[in-house]
Amino acid sequence: MSLNNLKNKKFLVTGASSGLGRELSIFLSKLGALIYITAQDKSRIKKTFRLLSGDGHRWKSSNLSILDDIEELMSDVYSNFGQLDGFVHCAGIQHTLPLQMISEDSYDKIFNINTKSALFLSREFRKRGRYNPSGSSIVFLSSAAALSGESGISEYSASKLALQGISRSLASELSRQKIRVNCIAPGVVKTEMTNKFLDAITSEQFSQIEDRHLLGLGEVGDVIGPIAFLLSDDARWITGVNLSVDGGYTLG
Repeated sequence: MSLNNLKNKKFLVTGASSGLGRELSIFLSKLGALIYITAQDKSRIKKTFRLLSGDGHRWKSSNLSILDDIEELMSDVYSNFGQLDGFVHCAGIQHTLPLQMISEDSYDKIFNINTKSALFLSREFRKRGRYNPSGSSIVFLSSAAALSGESGISEYSASKLALQGISRSLASELSRQKIRVNCIAPGVVKTEMTNKFLDAITSEQFSQIEDRHLLGLGEVGDVIGPIAFLLSDDARWITGVNLSVDGGYTLG
């Protein structure tokens, strides 16, 4: 297997202002890919942009919870960046709320960013001329919590499990366009977002989560390699898969 086949390919990465999205964008650019990055925070997305290797990359600030922003983003990608070989939806939020504190607003907020945006990004991506008809790849970032939820994250767990259902349906529907659709489901990886989650739980809850990762908590690099593989031609016969990259978390 070689990831050299990513050179000069074009990918969109959402949620690229921090965490997995940022590190994935940097990694793909080092492999010679051209990257269009987006996130809501303009100053942080510009910081990521400056860290990319090579030339020809682009960035745009977008609020992916708003359909008009998604449509505007994908139109700009097509007009000013060109046909994509795929995209990775890393944008997402997580909060810890016990059942009695959940509101319609909190539910809508997490589903709009984590789930609805994935569906409508895919709708815009599959329009004629916007994807490589010889073979393209969509990767959604799900979570081990989708299959093995923890207390206080029911909204987050549900939003990430919904992504897996979307990916399987789209894998079937878009196969005629040679668009592959897969999910990556990481366990707890040391990023800014997960650090906030870990800070919000008790030391006992943290120990329980840590113990369930049979290979220990993950690093960002443990996840971006498998994502790059699913984007590559080496994964051309893989679609509709949810790949658990969780250090054995969901074995328990």
